[in-house]
Amino acid sequence: MPLVNISTSSIDGLPLDNDLSSTLSGAISPVLASNVIALSFDQNFNVAQFQQYTLMDNAWEIYVGRFVSSNQDALLLYDRMLGEMRLLSFDSKLRVVHYQAIHSVDANWEVHSGDFMGAGRAQVLLYDPSTGDAEFLILKPDLALANTKMISGFGINQVLYTGHFGAATLSVMLYDPQAIRSTFYAFDTTLDIAHQVTVSSWDNHWQVLIGAFVDRSRCLASNNCLTGDDILVLDRRTGQMEQFVFSFGNQYQVVDNRSQGFVRNNVVSSPSLTPVDTTTFSLLATLSTSIRGEELY
Repeated sequence: MPLVNISTSSIDGLPLDNDLSSTLSGAISPVLASNVIALSFDQNFNVAQFQQYTLMDNAWEIYVGRFVSSNQDALLLYDRMLGEMRLLSFDSKLRVVHYQAIHSVDANWEVHSGDFMGAGRAQVLLYDPSTGDAEFLILKPDLALANTKMISGFGINQVLYTGHFGAATLSVMLYDPQAIRSTFYAFDTTLDIAHQVTVSSWDNHWQVLIGAFVDRSRCLASNNCLTGDDILVLDRRTGQMEQFVFSFGNQYQVVDNRSQGFVRNNVVSSPSLTPVDTTTFSLLATLSTSIRGEELY
């Protein structure tokens, strides 16, 4: 059974612009005051476009993702109290173009987004640390639901990070500070797990940051980067910062050529295949800092 139920909403709960609010004023009484302002800016950071919207309650969490295309973001609004999600995209004048609703959403989801399957636009990744379950929501360009993908047993009470780890698509790192290990997952075009690697990592005294902290524009242009993102970890007790890289490698099997001697002597032998995984996890640098007991962003 899916962990969220998807359906298209009626007008109830829809963010309304000024014109739509006025049109519906006879049907909805009283008309709520605008409590959301959307702004866009020109190259001089002057306000270029300005739109006001009304939400029916004030508990929405706001997430941004490339759900429309690789170069256009949309909004995901999440109300844990009502168990509702809203997906919205806008035109160049910040008017709502597409709107979809998701009902009966569990309150425990963490929300992540990115292109995990190479679709050219982002999917929604939901993770529940209390159960270890995860679910992908695969969207169409108009934000309607195309499909869902459940993943059970992802890991309980872990910290989920996303990053580019040598694969063409976005991958996941699940960090378990209690077990002092991290598990990396890469996915195929159907969002099945294509590669899974667990490494020894850090305890709960470390803060983890994942991002492109080193300029790799040249190797990205030539398509020969060993990894896309760095993993920075900070020991809050000592101020020591360390830079790691993780990169999924090729998986293949090597034939043990010593079996050929038996073949030449007409002796039946089973091929000896040795699995090889060229995945790498390396410490690149260590830096002493004066940061103590602070959050690093």
